[in-house]
Amino acid sequence: MIEKVIKRVVKGQQVSDGAGVSLNRLIANSKVNNIDPFFLLDEFRSKNPDDYIAGFPMHPHRGIETITYIIEGSFKHKDSRDGGGLLKSGDVQWMTAGKGIQHEEMPAMEKGHLWGYQLWLNLPKKMKWLEPKYQYLSKGKIPVIKKEGVKIIVISGSIEGINGPAQNSVPSEYYDVYLRKGKKIKLNAKKDFNSLVYIHSGRVKIQNEDFEKGELIEFVEDKEINIESVSVDSGFLFLSAKPNKEPYARGGPFVMNTREEIIQAFDDYEKGKLF
Repeated sequence: MIEKVIKRVVKGQQVSDGAGVSLNRLIANSKVNNIDPFFLLDEFRSKNPDDYIAGFPMHPHRGIETITYIIEGSFKHKDSRDGGGLLKSGDVQWMTAGKGIQHEEMPAMEKGHLWGYQLWLNLPKKMKWLEPKYQYLSKGKIPVIKKEGVKIIVISGSIEGINGPAQNSVPSEYYDVYLRKGKKIKLNAKKDFNSLVYIHSGRVKIQNEDFEKGELIEFVEDKEINIESVSVDSGFLFLSAKPNKEPYARGGPFVMNTREEIIQAFDDYEKGKLF
Protein backbone atom coordinates (compact mmCIF):
# COMPACT_ATOMS: atom_id res chain seq x y z
CA MET A 1 0.00 0.00 0.00
CA ILE A 2 1.37 3.44 -0.99
CA GLU A 3 1.55 5.89 1.89
CA LYS A 4 -0.81 8.83 1.50
CA VAL A 5 1.15 12.05 1.06
CA ILE A 6 -1.29 14.22 -0.91
CA LYS A 7 -3.92 16.17 1.00
CA ARG A 8 -5.72 17.87 -1.90
CA VAL A 9 -5.28 19.14 -5.46
CA VAL A 10 -6.72 22.43 -6.72
CA LYS A 11 -6.61 24.57 -9.84
CA GLY A 12 -6.53 28.34 -10.06
CA GLN A 13 -9.23 30.75 -11.17
CA GLN A 14 -8.85 33.52 -13.72
CA VAL A 15 -9.26 36.95 -12.12
CA SER A 16 -8.41 40.57 -12.82
CA ASP A 17 -6.63 42.66 -10.18
CA GLY A 18 -4.61 45.84 -9.87
CA ALA A 19 -5.59 48.16 -12.71
CA GLY A 20 -6.71 45.25 -14.87
CA VAL A 21 -3.97 42.61 -14.78
CA SER A 22 -5.05 39.12 -15.84
CA LEU A 23 -4.08 36.59 -13.17
CA ASN A 24 -4.34 32.90 -12.39
CA ARG A 25 -5.30 33.00 -8.69
CA LEU A 26 -4.38 29.78 -6.92
CA ILE A 27 -4.90 30.84 -3.30
CA ALA A 28 -7.50 33.43 -2.18
CA ASN A 29 -10.17 32.37 -4.66
CA SER A 30 -13.69 30.99 -4.24
CA LYS A 31 -12.39 27.45 -3.58
CA VAL A 32 -9.26 28.10 -1.50
CA ASN A 33 -9.37 30.95 1.00
CA ASN A 34 -5.91 30.30 2.41
CA ILE A 35 -3.47 27.54 3.31
CA ASP A 36 -2.04 28.97 6.52
CA PRO A 37 0.21 31.01 6.38
CA PHE A 38 -0.16 31.35 2.58
CA PHE A 39 -2.95 33.88 2.03
CA LEU A 40 -2.53 34.53 -1.69
CA LEU A 41 -0.73 32.99 -4.65
CA ASP A 42 -1.10 34.65 -8.05
CA GLU A 43 0.49 33.67 -11.35
CA PHE A 44 0.86 36.36 -14.02
CA ARG A 45 1.91 34.81 -17.31
CA SER A 46 1.16 36.28 -20.70
CA LYS A 47 2.73 37.44 -23.96
CA ASN A 48 -0.19 39.82 -24.55
CA PRO A 49 0.61 43.31 -23.16
CA ASP A 50 -3.11 43.96 -22.67
CA ASP A 51 -3.04 41.34 -19.90
CA TYR A 52 -0.38 43.11 -17.81
CA ILE A 53 0.45 46.62 -19.03
CA ALA A 54 -1.88 48.39 -16.54
CA GLY A 55 0.10 46.95 -13.62
CA PHE A 56 -0.53 47.46 -9.92
CA PRO A 57 -0.68 51.19 -9.07
CA MET A 58 0.01 52.45 -5.54
CA HIS A 59 -1.92 50.46 -2.92
CA PRO A 60 -1.53 49.62 0.79
CA HIS A 61 -0.71 46.49 2.79
CA ARG A 62 -0.64 45.66 6.50
CA GLY A 63 -0.05 42.45 8.44
CA ILE A 64 1.63 40.39 5.69
CA GLU A 65 4.74 39.82 3.63
CA THR A 66 4.45 40.01 -0.16
CA ILE A 67 6.94 38.06 -2.26
CA THR A 68 7.19 38.83 -5.98
CA TYR A 69 9.26 36.45 -8.12
CA ILE A 70 9.91 37.32 -11.77
CA ILE A 71 10.80 34.43 -14.08
CA GLU A 72 10.58 36.40 -17.33
CA GLY A 73 10.13 40.12 -17.94
CA SER A 74 10.61 43.10 -15.66
CA PHE A 75 8.76 45.23 -13.10
CA LYS A 76 9.40 48.64 -11.58
CA HIS A 77 8.74 48.87 -7.85
CA LYS A 78 8.19 51.98 -5.72
CA ASP A 79 6.96 52.32 -2.14
CA SER A 80 5.83 55.07 0.22
CA ARG A 81 9.12 54.98 2.15
CA ASP A 82 11.20 56.04 -0.84
CA GLY A 83 12.15 52.46 -1.64
CA GLY A 84 12.12 51.18 -5.17
CA GLY A 85 13.99 49.56 -7.98
CA LEU A 86 13.81 47.38 -11.04
CA LEU A 87 12.96 43.69 -10.85
CA LYS A 88 14.36 41.70 -13.77
CA SER A 89 14.16 38.05 -14.81
CA GLY A 90 15.21 35.84 -11.90
CA ASP A 91 14.88 38.58 -9.26
CA VAL A 92 12.76 38.47 -6.10
CA GLN A 93 11.22 41.30 -4.07
CA TRP A 94 10.46 40.24 -0.48
CA MET A 95 8.50 42.99 1.26
CA THR A 96 7.48 42.92 4.91
CA ALA A 97 4.46 45.24 5.12
CA GLY A 98 4.25 44.93 8.91
CA LYS A 99 2.38 47.87 10.42
CA GLY A 100 1.70 49.34 7.00
CA ILE A 101 3.18 50.52 3.73
CA GLN A 102 2.02 51.53 0.27
CA HIS A 103 3.69 50.36 -2.92
CA GLU A 104 3.23 49.96 -6.64
CA GLU A 105 4.49 47.39 -9.12
CA MET A 106 4.35 48.38 -12.77
CA PRO A 107 5.64 46.54 -15.85
CA ALA A 108 8.96 47.90 -17.12
CA MET A 109 8.19 46.53 -20.59
CA GLU A 110 5.67 47.33 -23.28
CA LYS A 111 5.71 43.95 -25.01
CA GLY A 112 7.08 40.45 -24.58
CA HIS A 113 6.53 37.61 -22.13
CA LEU A 114 5.80 38.56 -18.52
CA TRP A 115 5.82 35.58 -16.15
CA GLY A 116 6.01 35.59 -12.40
CA TYR A 117 4.31 35.01 -9.06
CA GLN A 118 3.12 36.97 -6.06
CA LEU A 119 2.80 35.19 -2.73
CA TRP A 120 1.41 36.56 0.53
CA LEU A 121 2.67 35.21 3.84
CA ASN A 122 0.48 36.08 6.82
CA LEU A 123 2.55 37.44 9.69
CA PRO A 124 1.83 36.09 13.19
CA LYS A 125 0.11 38.47 15.59
CA LYS A 126 3.34 39.38 17.38
CA MET A 127 4.91 40.52 14.08
CA LYS A 128 2.04 42.43 12.49
CA TRP A 129 3.34 45.73 13.82
CA LEU A 130 6.91 45.35 12.62
CA GLU A 131 8.49 48.27 10.81
CA PRO A 132 8.14 47.72 7.06
CA LYS A 133 11.23 46.49 5.26
CA TYR A 134 12.21 45.47 1.77
CA GLN A 135 14.60 42.78 0.56
CA TYR A 136 15.78 42.92 -3.04
CA LEU A 137 17.16 39.51 -3.98
CA SER A 138 18.88 39.77 -7.34
CA LYS A 139 19.23 36.73 -9.57
CA GLY A 140 22.98 36.73 -9.00
CA LYS A 141 22.53 36.44 -5.22
CA ILE A 142 20.05 33.55 -5.35
CA PRO A 143 21.93 30.21 -5.28
CA VAL A 144 21.19 27.56 -7.89
CA ILE A 145 21.84 23.85 -7.38
CA LYS A 146 22.63 22.14 -10.68
CA LYS A 147 22.94 18.41 -11.18
CA GLU A 148 22.44 16.31 -14.29
CA GLY A 149 18.94 17.14 -15.45
CA VAL A 150 18.00 18.89 -12.18
CA LYS A 151 18.05 22.60 -11.28
CA ILE A 152 16.88 24.05 -7.94
CA ILE A 153 16.66 27.83 -7.45
CA VAL A 154 16.86 28.37 -3.67
CA ILE A 155 15.02 31.59 -2.80
CA SER A 156 14.29 30.80 0.85
CA GLY A 157 15.07 27.94 3.20
CA SER A 158 17.80 25.32 3.03
CA ILE A 159 18.22 22.29 0.79
CA GLU A 160 21.26 20.07 0.28
CA GLY A 161 23.27 22.38 2.52
CA ILE A 162 22.50 25.45 0.40
CA ASN A 163 20.71 28.40 2.04
CA GLY A 164 18.45 30.86 0.26
CA PRO A 165 19.20 34.58 0.79
CA ALA A 166 15.76 35.61 2.09
CA GLN A 167 15.61 36.65 5.75
CA ASN A 168 12.37 35.18 7.05
CA SER A 169 9.85 36.55 9.52
CA VAL A 170 7.86 33.34 9.04
CA PRO A 171 9.95 30.13 8.76
CA SER A 172 9.55 29.21 5.11
CA GLU A 173 11.00 27.47 2.07
CA TYR A 174 10.63 28.68 -1.51
CA TYR A 175 12.27 26.75 -4.35
CA ASP A 176 11.79 26.87 -8.12
CA VAL A 177 12.65 23.38 -9.42
CA TYR A 178 13.27 22.20 -12.99
CA LEU A 179 13.57 18.54 -14.06
CA ARG A 180 14.45 16.92 -17.36
CA LYS A 181 12.33 13.98 -18.51
CA GLY A 182 12.80 10.95 -16.27
CA LYS A 183 14.69 12.86 -13.58
CA LYS A 184 13.58 12.61 -9.96
CA ILE A 185 13.87 14.65 -6.78
CA LYS A 186 13.01 14.01 -3.14
CA LEU A 187 11.61 16.84 -1.03
CA ASN A 188 10.28 16.86 2.52
CA ALA A 189 6.94 18.10 3.77
CA LYS A 190 8.21 19.03 7.22
CA LYS A 191 6.39 18.26 10.43
CA ASP A 192 4.32 21.26 11.59
CA PHE A 193 4.69 22.93 8.16
CA ASN A 194 2.18 23.35 5.34
CA SER A 195 3.82 22.31 2.06
CA LEU A 196 2.68 22.93 -1.53
CA VAL A 197 3.83 22.25 -5.07
CA TYR A 198 2.58 24.32 -8.01
CA ILE A 199 3.36 22.78 -11.40
CA HIS A 200 4.10 25.61 -13.80
CA SER A 201 5.56 23.57 -16.66
CA GLY A 202 5.12 20.07 -18.06
CA ARG A 203 3.88 17.02 -16.18
CA VAL A 204 5.16 15.18 -13.12
CA LYS A 205 4.48 11.97 -11.22
CA ILE A 206 4.18 12.16 -7.43
CA GLN A 207 3.92 8.83 -5.56
CA ASN A 208 2.75 7.20 -8.82
CA GLU A 209 0.01 9.79 -9.44
CA ASP A 210 0.19 12.00 -12.53
CA PHE A 211 -0.14 15.77 -12.29
CA GLU A 212 0.02 18.44 -14.96
CA LYS A 213 0.74 22.11 -15.49
CA GLY A 214 -1.67 24.35 -13.57
CA GLU A 215 -2.26 22.06 -10.58
CA LEU A 216 -1.52 23.08 -6.99
CA ILE A 217 -0.90 20.15 -4.64
CA GLU A 218 -1.09 20.34 -0.85
CA PHE A 219 0.75 17.65 1.10
CA VAL A 220 0.27 15.79 4.35
CA GLU A 221 2.92 17.04 6.80
CA ASP A 222 5.96 15.05 7.90
CA LYS A 223 6.16 13.06 4.65
CA GLU A 224 8.78 12.48 1.97
CA ILE A 225 7.71 13.68 -1.47
CA ASN A 226 9.06 11.85 -4.53
CA ILE A 227 8.63 13.81 -7.75
CA GLU A 228 9.53 12.58 -11.25
CA SER A 229 9.29 14.49 -14.51
CA VAL A 230 7.27 12.66 -17.15
CA SER A 231 7.57 15.27 -19.90
CA VAL A 232 10.58 16.62 -21.80
CA ASP A 233 10.89 19.45 -19.28
CA SER A 234 8.90 20.12 -16.14
CA GLY A 235 9.04 22.81 -13.52
CA PHE A 236 7.34 23.60 -10.25
CA LEU A 237 7.38 25.88 -7.23
CA PHE A 238 7.86 24.24 -3.84
CA LEU A 239 6.45 26.32 -0.97
CA SER A 240 6.54 25.32 2.68
CA ALA A 241 5.95 27.38 5.81
CA LYS A 242 4.98 27.07 9.44
CA PRO A 243 1.30 27.94 10.00
CA ASN A 244 0.37 30.60 12.54
CA LYS A 245 -2.74 28.77 13.77
CA GLU A 246 -4.27 32.08 14.89
CA PRO A 247 -7.62 33.78 14.27
CA TYR A 248 -7.47 36.00 11.20
CA ALA A 249 -9.48 38.63 9.38
CA ARG A 250 -8.94 39.63 5.77
CA GLY A 251 -10.05 42.80 4.07
CA GLY A 252 -8.73 43.68 0.62
CA PRO A 253 -4.94 44.20 0.95
CA PHE A 254 -4.92 43.74 4.73
CA VAL A 255 -4.70 40.57 6.84
CA MET A 256 -5.02 41.02 10.59
CA ASN A 257 -6.41 39.03 13.54
CA THR A 258 -9.79 40.76 14.08
CA ARG A 259 -12.41 42.63 12.06
CA GLU A 260 -11.78 45.67 14.23
CA GLU A 261 -8.14 45.70 13.12
CA ILE A 262 -9.23 45.53 9.47
CA ILE A 263 -11.58 48.48 9.97
CA GLN A 264 -8.73 50.36 11.65
CA ALA A 265 -6.40 49.56 8.73
CA PHE A 266 -8.85 51.04 6.21
CA ASP A 267 -9.35 54.07 8.46
CA ASP A 268 -5.59 54.59 8.80
CA TYR A 269 -5.19 54.31 5.04
CA GLU A 270 -7.92 56.87 4.36
CA LYS A 271 -6.30 59.25 6.86
CA GLY A 272 -2.89 58.88 5.22
CA LYS A 273 -1.30 57.03 8.11
CA LEU A 274 -0.01 54.07 6.08
CA PHE A 275 3.42 55.20 4.96
